[in-house]
Amino acid sequence: MEKVFYIDLAEIATPEGLQAELVKELPLPDYYGRNLDALYDVLTESGDGWNIIFYNAKFAQYRLGKYFDALCRLCREAAEDVHDLKIRFYM
Repeated sequence: MEKVFYIDLAEIATPEGLQAELVKELPLPDYYGRNLDALYDVLTESGDGWNIIFYNAKFAQYRLGKYFDALCRLCREAAEDVHDLKIRFYM
């Protein structure tokens, strides 16, 4: 069964802010490491059936720069590795 998660990136200004928003919006385990490697691990281990929609991404893209680019790459790779994981970014 698909689980849909909407994550608003309009107010995200730092990597720590992004991680806090992910913890708030996704069913991440208590031991989640609050970094991109930990996110990849969770997505590939538990993300089957997840549909994650990041919106207002242009704000985070501008503020986070290379960290945002790394997030996009990570999400693309995780979605390729997990059969039923969908991740989309809307600017």
